[in-house]
Amino acid sequence: MKKAFLIALALICTLFSVFADDGHGYVNPTLGGFVIQNSTAIEMTDEVVEIWEDHVKVTFHFTNLTDEPQKVTVGFPVKWEERTGVGSHGEDQSIDDTPELRAKIEDFYKFKSTCNGKALSRKLIANARENPETYEDKCDFWFVTELTFAPKQVLEVIDEYNHGPSSWSDSIGWGGRTWEYVLTTGSSWANVIKSATIIFHSKLKEFCWESYKYPFTIWMLDDMSYYSCSFSYEPKSIVYDKAKDETVITWVLKNIKPEKNWKASITTSLFRVPLESSAAYDVIVNVLWNELIKIPEYKEVLDRKMMEKSVTYSVNYLEKELILKLTAEEFYKDVVVFTYERAFTEFQPKTKVASTYAQFLINSIYALHGYKFKNEKWTNIFSRFSWYKPETSSISEKDFSVEENVIIKRLQAFR
Repeated sequence: MKKAFLIALALICTLFSVFADDGHGYVNPTLGGFVIQNSTAIEMTDEVVEIWEDHVKVTFHFTNLTDEPQKVTVGFPVKWEERTGVGSHGEDQSIDDTPELRAKIEDFYKFKSTCNGKALSRKLIANARENPETYEDKCDFWFVTELTFAPKQVLEVIDEYNHGPSSWSDSIGWGGRTWEYVLTTGSSWANVIKSATIIFHSKLKEFCWESYKYPFTIWMLDDMSYYSCSFSYEPKSIVYDKAKDETVITWVLKNIKPEKNWKASITTSLFRVPLESSAAYDVIVNVLWNELIKIPEYKEVLDRKMMEKSVTYSVNYLEKELILKLTAEEFYKDVVVFTYERAFTEFQPKTKVASTYAQFLINSIYALHGYKFKNEKWTNIFSRFSWYKPETSSISEKDFSVEENVIIKRLQAFR
């Protein structure tokens, strides 16, 4: 069945990426760049990574484990990408090392470092690309410096820089953004990292959901979009700070020799629901379409999104056999519960669109219990489903399960 189609040229765009641990290594004049190397003398004892949507601040504590002075070379990898489609370099291919490109990279990141409170000079050095299978050899440059340790000394290194998330979009309304921090380069130091704390500050409320489940998806009804959030590590906490209007997500990793990087991703889709519930899409869009299209705000958003994407759309009514395939249990789980959990979060505004959805879901629960509707409109809607058997004109709270009463009570607030 054709649900919707969008016509446009696909566009994939990955922006500038540099979110990485300082790694131990050396400058190899033969290979013409920096090479990562394991250390036995210096330990990255702990790190605190704070990531905002446009900049990063990382605080490291390095410890000299020996009774001898140590001088080590430290590198922070840069993976520079300006991809606007076909013709850009692949991630395992080098880019031209020119003075103009270096100036552009330095101007964009505005990379600053301090050591024990004093400014630390960093030089941008090309990557040696010695081992193409590793992440660090897929990057293009390194911000390199030297650290000098007295015996048993602990140094605090703070790196600060600008960045932008990797982003992508395509011709059928899908898009996404990914923030990445490369932990694996921190494995080059001696021993484990005793503590790695990552704090992500985002203005996207969709990263926070009151009924937090991991991973999770939010369906914004008025915007006709859904937001699917995922993380490479399960967070310790997710808090929405109303005063700062930001979501704060925290990870605390202990005693790690990181083998995978940290990522926080949000995927969006235009006027559709997550693919794991095609039943919800079929029923809501097709059964409720005539109701929703009457709402000026809904029609306005639809028209605007269509214009932005230079697209056309087509909605077909449900084929009878597809409706008949939905049992009562499937309808309740894949339509009612799914829509309730994804859409009616604390971030869903109380609008006419939300009211239409809420009334449909409430009436769906009544229909599942065989309620005879007085309004012929609802009788016609639910008569499409083979499970609907109108048998009673009187239903009360005691006829519903605890879960059903909870759902109904919350949905009533949106009517």
